[in-house]
Amino acid sequence: MAKKFLSFLGTGEYSECIYKCPNGSSVKTRFIQSALVEDLCREWTEDDEVIIFLTNASRNKNWEDSERLVEVSREEISPEETIIRRSKKYFTGLRKELESLNNKFKIIDKTIPEGKNVNEIWEIFNVMMESINEGDEVIFDITHSFRSIPMLALVVLNYAKVIKNINILGIYYGAFEAKDKDGVAPVFELKEFDRLLEWSYAINSFVKFGDSRQILNFVEREKKYDEKYRGDVGKFAERLNDFTSTILTCRGMILDDRRKSVKRAYKEMKEQLNKIREENTLPQLKELLKLIKKGTEKFEYDDSLNIGLAFIDWCIKNNLVQQGYTALDETIKTYMCIINNLDEKDFYNREKVVGKACVLFAKKEEEWEVNDNSLREKIKEVISKTPKKLLDLSQTIRDYRNDINHFGYREDAKNHDALSRKLREFYGEFVNIIKNSYGG
Repeated sequence: MAKKFLSFLGTGEYSECIYKCPNGSSVKTRFIQSALVEDLCREWTEDDEVIIFLTNASRNKNWEDSERLVEVSREEISPEETIIRRSKKYFTGLRKELESLNNKFKIIDKTIPEGKNVNEIWEIFNVMMESINEGDEVIFDITHSFRSIPMLALVVLNYAKVIKNINILGIYYGAFEAKDKDGVAPVFELKEFDRLLEWSYAINSFVKFGDSRQILNFVEREKKYDEKYRGDVGKFAERLNDFTSTILTCRGMILDDRRKSVKRAYKEMKEQLNKIREENTLPQLKELLKLIKKGTEKFEYDDSLNIGLAFIDWCIKNNLVQQGYTALDETIKTYMCIINNLDEKDFYNREKVVGKACVLFAKKEEEWEVNDNSLREKIKEVISKTPKKLLDLSQTIRDYRNDINHFGYREDAKNHDALSRKLREFYGEFVNIIKNSYGG
């Protein structure tokens, strides 16, 4: 694990200017690499490396010291004739400029092809990947990247994030062409575009698969480098992870603890989401954050039944089959409590009365092992008020739920396709019962 500065050196006739660097240094040089290294890498150690990628042509022209003819004057004799006068001039190469900084880091040059065909582009890709090690922190200068190199660099950096777990400290472009009348050129920090790409991947993972871990991991990593990720953005990522974690662990009951209740977790996540949207903390994420809002708005309800339905719908869309069966089984109990005027949060009502009714309805009353006469009468009343279709559905769902919970160790164990397909069907049946029988 080390810090790495990566840059490409071209064959241009680089002219001297003053680069206004990210940390405030103003460096007069022909080479943006010298300016950035002096500004960003002065505290680096012997373990860190400045790596310059060179073609044979750029090595000869700009890496090593050279002497070459340069134009000193131009005289137009006629429209057809111009006299150009040249003289020899000595140029200090980038290698010597970097060495003159007397820093502790290693200076490494690596030869690459010109990238004139796909095979050469792949060779450049491999050279770049070989230059990066596990856990490196990387600065990338793209100022003199040529042809397809800027796109390739972005691919390499994101590939290396996955393969080698690297972190990007910065991506820079020295805008020589934007220098002012005093010869001062700005240096653009482009890391936010890389962050936008990471946000896109992470939010896409959440929207399509209901998984917030990529968002949380990304934000946790960026806390080291950017203060706003340690504030409201970090809190939002944590609350979003609370929300998905309550779904993964089937915390469907409405409570005031976000770690125990999907509704509370949703409420606190939404508050943080609205805060960073209203304060425009991440303006480039405006459209992406809308996707999170839209994808979770079914949890806006405040009653147990609709939270349960939203929960099941989420599980179906995100292929959380086991959680979906658990939520469906329990939400049917919730609905049975509601239509029987029972408090669905009361354990006795939910498990002793409604839970037993779901099991005993298919048996003759003399077969019931219920000695408490008061409880027996309550169970009978629930069975009489509950549609037979709902009781049958509850029994079937319970069998599928048990199939999953027994880890497939049953003689009639169902395959994963059937479990997933039937969850969707059972949910549709339940919704229709609500709509048709009681107006849901």
